[in-house]
Amino acid sequence: MHEVRIPGLSSLVGQATADKTNSGIILLMSPPGGGKTLFCRQMITDCLQNGLRCIYINSSITRKEFENLFNNIADLKNLKFLNPYLVPDVINKEDGGSTSMNDTKLSAALQEIRKFINDWSSSGSNTAEGMQKESASTINDQPKCVIVLDSLTHLFTMFEEDKVLKFVNALSFVTKEFEALALITMAGTQSGNESILNKLSSIFDIVLEIDMQKENDKVTRKLKLLSIKGTSSKSSSTTFNIEEDGALEFETELTAKSKLSICGLCKAPILEEPEYYLDMPFHHNHVTIYQKLAGAFGPARVSDVGPSGVIDASFFFVDVVGLSDPALSVRRQIEKIEALNDMIGHCQIFKKTSDKRVLPTGDGMAIGFMLSPESPLQLGIELHQALKKYNEHTNKEDGSFLDVRIGLASGSVFIVNDVNSNQNIWGPGIIFARRVMDVGDGGHILLAGTLAESLLALDDKYRNIINLLGEYQVKHGQIIKIYSAYSPNEFGNPVKPLRFKS
Repeated sequence: MHEVRIPGLSSLVGQATADKTNSGIILLMSPPGGGKTLFCRQMITDCLQNGLRCIYINSSITRKEFENLFNNIADLKNLKFLNPYLVPDVINKEDGGSTSMNDTKLSAALQEIRKFINDWSSSGSNTAEGMQKESASTINDQPKCVIVLDSLTHLFTMFEEDKVLKFVNALSFVTKEFEALALITMAGTQSGNESILNKLSSIFDIVLEIDMQKENDKVTRKLKLLSIKGTSSKSSSTTFNIEEDGALEFETELTAKSKLSICGLCKAPILEEPEYYLDMPFHHNHVTIYQKLAGAFGPARVSDVGPSGVIDASFFFVDVVGLSDPALSVRRQIEKIEALNDMIGHCQIFKKTSDKRVLPTGDGMAIGFMLSPESPLQLGIELHQALKKYNEHTNKEDGSFLDVRIGLASGSVFIVNDVNSNQNIWGPGIIFARRVMDVGDGGHILLAGTLAESLLALDDKYRNIINLLGEYQVKHGQIIKIYSAYSPNEFGNPVKPLRFKS
C-alpha cells in the first residue's frame, strides 16, 4: 500500500487519523521565511520514498532551480515539474483541456497535469498486463498521485484573480476524479487571506498554518491545525525545526495527541473539550445529530457510520407547491408526485450521474451529488424545462398545474442504514438545502451562498443566471446568504420570494 505522508499531521491528530488522509486538498499558509517551500519538499520526498508519484507546480522558478531544490532526490522520474507561466499555451480540446478559464496558459497547465496522471496510469496498466496473474489487490494497488501547488500567492501576481480561482476549482475536480491528494501553499496568515479563503473555503479538507515567533536570534516555528472538514475547528499545534539539509523535524512527543477523544458519530478526533451523551464523547455540533439519527435508525445502525460514512456533497431539494391543499384530491396529489418523479428520472444529468443519493420526502425528494457542484443547478434547469412542456396541457383551475420550488446547497451528511439495511443520507448539508428551499415560492431555484459563490468562481456563464437576493434568517437565528437562479422565459422565477418582502 502506497501511503501519503503529510509532514507533522500525525503530531496534530494522531497516527491513525493521519494514515487515513490519502486524498483531498490541503491548504498551508505561512509568513515569509516560515518554510512552506521546504514543507512541500519534505512532503514530496516522503511520498516518493513511499512509492507515490508527485507533481510540483511553481510559477516562480525555472527547471534548473527546481532540480537544485530537489537535489536530495537521485531519480526524478516519478516527480514532474510544471511552471504554468512557461507552459506553451496550446490547448487540446479533445483531451479535456477546456476549463472555461479564458486563460490559455492556466488551461494548458491543467491539461499537462491530466497528461502526467494519465501517462502514469497507462504505464501502470501496461505493467500490470505484462505480469503473471496475481491477486486483484496487488494489481490494482497503483501508486497514488500527489499534486503540490507552491504557491497560490505567486499565481495571483502572474494571472488575474478570477482565472486563478477557476484554475484552483478545476484542480479540485482533478483531485476528486483521480482520488489524488493536493497541497496548496499561500503566503500570509488566516486573517490576512480572509477574502480568498471565503471564496475557496469549500474545497479545502484541511487548513494548516505555520506560525513563527522570533526571540533574540532564535526562531520558533509551529505547524498549526486550523480545521479539518467535518470536525471541530479549534486549533492545535506542533513545533518543528528546519535542519541544515532543509529537512523538517517535528516534535516527537505525541502522548497528548494519542489521548484525543474520538467522536461517537463521525469517529474523527475531537480537538476541544468533548460533549458527552450516554457516556460517549462527541463534537458539540454532533450530539443533536446523533440523537436524531439514533431515534430514526437505532443506535446500533448509527454506530457504524464512521469516517467513511461522512460525505460532502451538493444537494438538490424539491417539493410540490400546494400539495397539502385540502381541496386537492388524493388521486391528484399522487398524480403530481408521480409526474415529478418521472420528469426528474428523465433528466439527462440525473440519468448520467451514477454517484448520487436519492431520498424521497413525501411531497418531493432530496438528491445528493457526490462529485460535481454544478449537477444540482443543471438538474433544476432541466426540470423547469420539462415542467414548462408538461404544464402546456394543464390548468390551475382543476388542480392539474404542477408547480415546484427548489433549494440547492452543499455540505456534509452521514450515510446510515435504515431498518431494511438500505443506505440513506441525513445531516447538515441536506437540512441546509431544505431551509433554502423553504424560503422560495413556486418556480424559484434558490441557492445557498457557499454553493452559489463556488459556481460563480467556476465559470463565467453562471454570472448571467445566478443573482444575489440577500441575507435571510432561518431557524435557530441562523443568517444565510441566498441567491436565485433564473433566465426569463426559460427557468427560475425572477420575482423576489414573498418571505424577502415581509
